Amino acid sequence: MDSIISKDNIEKTVTIKNGKEVVRSDNLAKMFEKQHKHILEKISKISKDLSAEFSANKIKDYFIEEKHQKQGGEYSRYYLTRRGFDLIALSLTGKNALRYKVWYIDAFHDKQEIIKEHKLISKINNSDDLWLQFREEGKEFRNKLTKAIYDTVITYRENEEKKMNDGKYYYHYTSLIYKILKIDLPKAVNPRDVLDKRTLVRLEDMEDSIANKIEEYSKDLHYKDVYKKIKEELQLWVR
Repeated sequence: MDSIISKDNIEKTVTIKNGKEVVRSDNLAKMFEKQHKHILEKISKISKDLSAEFSANKIKDYFIEEKHQKQGGEYSRYYLTRRGFDLIALSLTGKNALRYKVWYIDAFHDKQEIIKEHKLISKINNSDDLWLQFREEGKEFRNKLTKAIYDTVITYRENEEKKMNDGKYYYHYTSLIYKILKIDLPKAVNPRDVLDKRTLVRLEDMEDSIANKIEEYSKDLHYKDVYKKIKEELQLWVR
């Protein structure tokens, strides 16, 4: 007999927290008919592996811990981002597991579109509190991208290219992003002062994605090869 779990049941468990689409670990366990403690064990193991392979800060991109009271005690549960869900879902099995995974992927995609639309709406009025929040998030993306590029290039630059200008590779990446998004700006103009809201959201999303890819690829590749690989991927993204 088919499971009574429906697509609507699953869609309701994907929510928005701190500007990210997430699913709570206990709800995920319930939908896949697993014991919550087993989901927590998987999260614990993956968190340790992430911390050992990358850093403890990397964990929050996948799992956000929350303490809650239950039956007189304090317990942990987690909000899984789309990335966290992907890692956990790989190991989930069962008669309807594939169907549930597809429904969850659809639900995450729908919530992501809602988040993007809310960003666009809120940016129409720059006195709106939500607009200010997203503007601060945009600064974080830019700082993250700048730091990722700097951390990747600095060792090689000091040892191999001491004459390179400090901003050279930041310029390469930003110029590439502008080219992909078809942004043409005069010199010394801040794009965030002149871009339309939809383009601004796409710019910030791309900066965040590229920063993550720089961190990932620089572990095994020379910074020039990192740039080449990301450039090739960017061209594929917009086809």
